[in-house]
Amino acid sequence: MRRLITPQAMREGEARYFASSGVPSIEVMERAATALARVIASELPTGSTIHFACGTGGNGGDGSACARLLHEKYSCTIVQPRPPKSPDAIENLRRARECGIAVTEDASQLAQPDAWVDALFGTGLTRAPGGAEKALIGRINADHARGARVYAADIPSGLNGETGAAYDPCICADHTVTFQYLKTGMTLADGLDVCGEITVADVGFPTEGFDLSVAALFEPADIGPSLPKRSRNIHKGDCGHLLIVAGSFGMAGAAALCAKAALRSGAGLVSIACPRSIVPILQTLSPQAMCIPLAESEGAISAEALPALEAALRGKRAVAVGPGLSRRAAPGILRLVLESGLPAVIDADGLNLLAEHRELLDLLTSRHVLTPHPGEAARLLGRPCANPIADAAALAKLGAVAVLKGAASVIAAPASPCSLISASGGCGMARGGSGDILTGILGALLAGQPDNPFRMAVCASEIHGLAGELAQRRYGARAMNAADILEFLPEVFRKYAE
Repeated sequence: MRRLITPQAMREGEARYFASSGVPSIEVMERAATALARVIASELPTGSTIHFACGTGGNGGDGSACARLLHEKYSCTIVQPRPPKSPDAIENLRRARECGIAVTEDASQLAQPDAWVDALFGTGLTRAPGGAEKALIGRINADHARGARVYAADIPSGLNGETGAAYDPCICADHTVTFQYLKTGMTLADGLDVCGEITVADVGFPTEGFDLSVAALFEPADIGPSLPKRSRNIHKGDCGHLLIVAGSFGMAGAAALCAKAALRSGAGLVSIACPRSIVPILQTLSPQAMCIPLAESEGAISAEALPALEAALRGKRAVAVGPGLSRRAAPGILRLVLESGLPAVIDADGLNLLAEHRELLDLLTSRHVLTPHPGEAARLLGRPCANPIADAAALAKLGAVAVLKGAASVIAAPASPCSLISASGGCGMARGGSGDILTGILGALLAGQPDNPFRMAVCASEIHGLAGELAQRRYGARAMNAADILEFLPEVFRKYAE
């Protein structure tokens, strides 16, 4: 796992370091500029034309210093829309001028360069760029679309370094050189699109004094240690029996996708408790799963089914509830699941029932996992979602582990101050049914390791995303569908968990 830092924690850590160490801040700025220059020099041929877009603060100082370091081998020009304000930025602009580097306020008369270096705004930006900076970002992006490479110093200008939201406009970089620590926003939401390749450059800060407790990036190599290898001498009962409570008339496919994912994710036995009318469909679509027919009303599981569901919960090791369930389903279904004491993943209409019958929130425990997308999360929280890490933590305060799904998913637990981010996946996964597959994967992992819902939740998210990446590589982002993810689950498990 790679520890991440928020912009505020980075600023506070830097201030503590400079106050206690006696190291001049301009010395660290020189290290940052050197790291940025090294990356650029490794990719651009000597003699290339480079324009440096420099802001008024420390980020602009990084850019001016980098221009000075590269000017002997490259044709460098500094575009400085406003005069620098920070002492280090003022000094580095002076040094650049002294070296003979051209400085201009207006880029309109400049020809398209081979590359731009974006050093306009740092990680503390919390609003959309305006004025001359807005126009300059537009120019940089236009040149980028015509073939110019773009390098970002620390973070692309216009990206919120905490939440990953891209303001309008925002730099779209080919390569971002971030300093000392990966920032949370670079692993979330729009950050996954605008940062390009990321290099984390060591500029000499110690780990002491920097708060790295908020979030960490869960990586594929972390899956294996979380899923112990199975011995040869086991049977299906040892692998766990998962009960899936799902499906309704017209939405049998959601239950089938969930069951298929569970069967591809190590569950020894899978039973689907569903309306009796869709049993023939599910037995055809997923013959390896057993079906428990339940009483229904208007195509959804009814209150009359509760005794049969209570009996079905006995002997199971985990539960997955919600895919295709329908909001018409009796809320008592969810109450039985939550009161069963079994680890359970709650998704889709299970989450909707939870939001509509808020008394059920009191039954949540750390053995339960909520898997909402932002719309479902907003209904649970009673407010819009805007900050993935903070929103996942707020969901966890309801009492359960929370998987806030998105381009990158954030997993938070009630008792853990550190959220984990799973950033695998691709845009081709934005299809109906993808969430049902995640529920099946997680349900199977819970059935195998019922005492570690938090770690199983993040493993399931990462496995889901990795399989999605392979499906997208095979079928393309537009043509793939959710069922294609199932095809690549065996490959992911074989590579990372065996």
